[in-house]
Amino acid sequence: MRKIALPALLLLAACASSTPAPLKTPEWTDVPRTVLDAFCLRTVNEGISRETAIHVYKVTRPLVTGASIAALHDLYPDRRKPDMESLTLAQEQSARAPLPVVIPAEGCKWRPIERYEGPRDHDAELLELSAPIVNPFSRGEAGLFARLSIGNQAPSWYWIPLGNHNERWMVGRILPMDLRN
Repeated sequence: MRKIALPALLLLAACASSTPAPLKTPEWTDVPRTVLDAFCLRTVNEGISRETAIHVYKVTRPLVTGASIAALHDLYPDRRKPDMESLTLAQEQSARAPLPVVIPAEGCKWRPIERYEGPRDHDAELLELSAPIVNPFSRGEAGLFARLSIGNQAPSWYWIPLGNHNERWMVGRILPMDLRN
């Protein structure tokens, strides 16, 4: 029995310690409704009523900046130093053409908008989402930035992590970020 157990244990240890292949971002043609469904749950947990209208941009926004990447870095306690390839990949992904955002008809009270209009949106909850990027600080994770503001003022930033499980992208626990712009 010991002769079989030792090789199996060594094989298991070798598989567990191997470096996973670098993650690619989702190759989406749009941001699926599961992202907004998960964000709806997050806002409800923060005390925002499902009946509160949240104006959401119909397409992704350019939220990947040096400041948002630095705030993402602060979310991960191990503070893995990213390689230049993953930082370059994140920048390239953020420069893509905007993706349409699928807006669910149920859940939170979403109001799709194309642009900010002061008279209409000055006191509204306003949600912007980025296109997905590879997280340069956490191997095996992609995600999106979200910026929730009131009338485009006093924004709260979030990281929406994504993991790939059996070729399906799943939304993880949405994390607030320390970013004030």
